[in-house]
Parts: sequence; C-alpha cells; structure tokens
Amino acid sequence: MLNHIAQKRNLIDQYSQGDRNFEGWNLQGVDLSKVDLSNANLRNTDLAFANLWQANLCNTDLSGANLADADFCGASLLDADLSYANICRTNFSYAGLSGVRLLGVDLQSADLRTAILNCTNLSGKNLQYANMQKSYLLEANLANADLSHANLHHAFLFRANLSRANLQNADLSEADLSESSLHGANLQGANLSEVDLRGADLDRVDFSELNLRLSNLSELNLCNVSFVDSNLSKSILRGTVLRGACFRGANLWNADLSKADLTGADLTGADLRGANFNSAILENAVLDVGWLQNVKACLAVLPDGSICHRTC
Repeated sequence: MLNHIAQKRNLIDQYSQGDRNFEGWNLQGVDLSKVDLSNANLRNTDLAFANLWQANLCNTDLSGANLADADFCGASLLDADLSYANICRTNFSYAGLSGVRLLGVDLQSADLRTAILNCTNLSGKNLQYANMQKSYLLEANLANADLSHANLHHAFLFRANLSRANLQNADLSEADLSESSLHGANLQGANLSEVDLRGADLDRVDFSELNLRLSNLSELNLCNVSFVDSNLSKSILRGTVLRGACFRGANLWNADLSKADLTGADLTGADLRGANFNSAILENAVLDVGWLQNVKACLAVLPDGSICHRTC
C-alpha cells in the first residue's frame, strides 16, 4: 500500500512539473481516481486493477497498456488511444469514450453501461455479449460489428450506422434507433420491443419472428418486408408503406395501422383484434374471413377496392 501511495505521488508530482511521458510504468493496483493525466503518454503502462474512477484521460495514449480489471467508471477518455490495449474485465461504465481509438481491441463482453461513445468508430468490432445498456452511441459507426447477444437496452443509437451488423439475439428493447441505418443487418432473435425506428434505413431487413411489441415503425417504407410470426402488438405503423408485406401468423393485437398502405399485403392467420386500420389502404390484401369484425376500419380501402363505413 505504501508503495502504491509513493507511486501515485511520484506520478502526480512529475505530471504537475510538465512531464507527460510515463511509458511502460508499473501502476498496477494504484488508486488514480480523479487524477488528471490528460495528454499523457501511458503507452504500454501496466494499469491492471488500478482505480481510475472519474480520472481525466482525454487525448491520453494508452495504446498497448494492460488495463485488465481496471476501473474507469466515470472517467473521461475523449479522443484517447486504446489501440491494442488489454481491456479484459475492464469497467468503462459511465465513461466518456467519444472519439476513442480502439484498433486491435477485443470488446467482447466489455462493460460499457451508460458509456458515451458518440461518433466513435466501432466498425467491424467484436462486441459479442457486451453490456451497452443505456449507452450513448449517437452517430457511432457500428457497420459490420458483431453485436450478437449484446445488451443495448435503452441505448441511444440516433443516426448510428449499423449496416450489415450482426444483432442476433441482441437486446434492443426501448432503444432509440431513429434515423439509424440498419441496411442488411441481421436481427434474428433480437428483442425490439418498444424500439423507436422512425426514419431508419431498414432496407433488406427481415423482421420475421421478432418481438416488436410497442415499437414505433411509423411512416417508414417497408414494402415487401416479412413480419411472419412476429409480435407487433400495440406497435405503431401509422402511415407506413407496407405494400406486399407479409404478416402471416403475426400478432397485431391493438396495433395502429391507420393511414398505412397495405396494398397486396398478406395478413392471413394474423391476430388483428383491436387493430386500427382507419383510412388504411388494403386493396388486394389477403385477409381471413371475418377479419373486419374486431378491427377499426373507418374509411379504409378494403381488398375489393370499396370504402369501409361500417365502423365509423
């Protein structure tokens, strides 16, 4: 313990005197909480088990450093270089990581809860099983990233690039994906309940067998998209273009499809109880016999082209 205190004092003294080069130092287990080491050279430094809680490490070079089991909770690492660092079991929860460089870093199972990663390049990264709950990823680049089994519950992904990302079995419940790009993303088994997808690019996305309960898919272009056996109960598809979409076996209980364009859509076997089709276009759509009995369809264009007035 005395050695750790002496190491900390020596580091702070040298830093205060203008020294910024601490490359290769052994700071294993040292308490550096709230310490200012911004713009320092900590390349290849051993910080295993170190406490860097709320430390200032902006623009700091930590490339090649051993950060295993270190605690960076609440630390500021804006524009820091973590390339080839060892982050095994490192705690980055609540840390500011926007602009951080992560070349050669394996982020599998990383703890990034409530971390700020806005505009950060994470393209192609391995983020399997990563905990990114409530993390901020606004305009982050996650193209081709492996996010399978990742926890992105309530994450903020506004305008994020998730094109061709692997999101198999990821938890995206309550996430904000508005205006994001999910072009060609793999969502098999993902949880998308209460997700906000307004304005998102969903080209070549398969929504079959997904949990989309209470999701917001309003005013999107989802022509020919498959929602086979998906749970869309209480979802919002108001004004959405769903021409040729397939909803076979889907749960649309109490879903809002008002003003949606469902021309030629297949809704056979779907649960439509309480669904709102007011002013929707259902021309040439395929539906089960008696489907009108339990829905709202005021001024809807029916499959035969006539206008429905029965439920107005």
